[in-house]
Amino acid sequence: MTSDNHGIIEAGRAIRPYLADWFAPQDAAAFDQGIAALLTTANPADAGTQAGQLRALLEGHPHTGRFLRDVLADAPHYRPPDQQPRYQRTPRPSPLGDPGPVAADRYNCPRGDYTWYRPDLGSAIPTCPTHQVTLVRG
Repeated sequence: MTSDNHGIIEAGRAIRPYLADWFAPQDAAAFDQGIAALLTTANPADAGTQAGQLRALLEGHPHTGRFLRDVLADAPHYRPPDQQPRYQRTPRPSPLGDPGPVAADRYNCPRGDYTWYRPDLGSAIPTCPTHQVTLVRG
């Protein structure tokens, strides 16, 4: 699998929690189901085809296309834009030094089709919307 294909698949996993912010509920659910179908039914040996289909789906809308481009620009980490240091504001350095942004914990569906980043320690860890299983830190 090429790194670009890996990044596209990571973007597909990571974009799912953001869809409700960009689309009406019914449209977000349909888009999410389309992504989930591509991520769960694809043959792992055929990652190039899977990545191509995901790219076409994500590039079909301005918000999701921008998300994909931003995730691919974050190689090799492939994080959502709001988890990338360039989009995070840090306070001015204090006399004790500048610790910089702290990376959010990443949680994945054990079946590989959903990724969620925990925004703060008080946030409850959700279940995968596709499989209804607890996400695993990783």
